[in-house]
Amino acid sequence: MHLKSLSLINYKNFTSRSFDFDAKINCMVGANGIGKTNVLDAIYHLSNGKSYFNPITSQNINHDASFFVIEGEYLKDDRPEKVIISAKKGQKKIIKRNGKNYDRFSEHIGFLPSVIISPAYRDLITEGSEKKIY
Repeated sequence: MHLKSLSLINYKNFTSRSFDFDAKINCMVGANGIGKTNVLDAIYHLSNGKSYFNPITSQNINHDASFFVIEGEYLKDDRPEKVIISAKKGQKKIIKRNGKNYDRFSEHIGFLPSVIISPAYRDLITEGSEKKIY
């Protein structure tokens, strides 16, 4: 499975931005505050239905907007898959796969497995499970 493209509208600091990804390796480089972490969070959001950094959906909407849309195009098991997550202030978040709404949010969990490794987890990775993370 790999993410082929990502499109963000009014998500965090982005008003409108699209990204294309290679199947093997991708790098994001840039100055602080331009949105590198927000791109990673948008990918996590597509996989898990919520932001890693801010699970309050309305707080992920760009300050100048009333909604956001995250769209990802994947290739999974040699089949194209399109996932869209959208939210509007005061309304329930919507998750669609290939143009169809999920009946239950739980149906999406696990479909697009992803992991975020934060710098806070470094000691756990290098030192083992005895190390405490605060």
